[in-house]
Amino acid sequence: MNTTTAKQILTKKEPVNLYNLVQPALEVAGIRDLLVEGSFAKEETYRYNCVRVLYRALEQRPELFYQYWPRFEPGLDSPNGFHRSIAAQAIALLSPADKDCRLDAIFNHYLTLLDDPKVMVTHYFISTLGWIYRARPNFRHQIVNCLLIIDQTHHRPSQRDLLKADIIGVFEQVSDILSVQDKQRILAFAGAQLESSSPKTRKAAKEFLKKHS
Repeated sequence: MNTTTAKQILTKKEPVNLYNLVQPALEVAGIRDLLVEGSFAKEETYRYNCVRVLYRALEQRPELFYQYWPRFEPGLDSPNGFHRSIAAQAIALLSPADKDCRLDAIFNHYLTLLDDPKVMVTHYFISTLGWIYRARPNFRHQIVNCLLIIDQTHHRPSQRDLLKADIIGVFEQVSDILSVQDKQRILAFAGAQLESSSPKTRKAAKEFLKKHS
């Protein structure tokens, strides 16, 4: 598949063959360029399609996209919340291929997205932390510490309660490699959510405790 055909698919609204682009993206550098740049496009349909394909390709072969790290990193400070979300997710998905340890220099700043002005940015930021947790053992304790202080953020109480379902989801994803110390703290956190105002979070907490207590 060439870039012209790929772009034709990406510009359509809900194309049925969208994910047929994932394999070509792993094979053709021009399509990778297209997806990365398209992720910052102004046109919503095109941007959304590019992002969906990009994430799937990144998940399979992050090393093929490592050269684009400098394109994503500035997005963490973008005034555009969508760009901050893209940057957060892309960096997390790239972390298994981070042979130059670029994440080290920005990690503390990266974690401030827990208290992003937009709750949806925080949602997407949390949802991909499991990738970093697995890829970078030296950051594991710091990631847990960050997630457990969600109540210290500016988000409204109802938003924080809902975000806690995302947090429990991350802990579930990495439950097989949690340290004993962190697991005890996480179990206590999950136990506290049995009285959450969010039905989704209560359910997540109940299931987590049933499986891991």
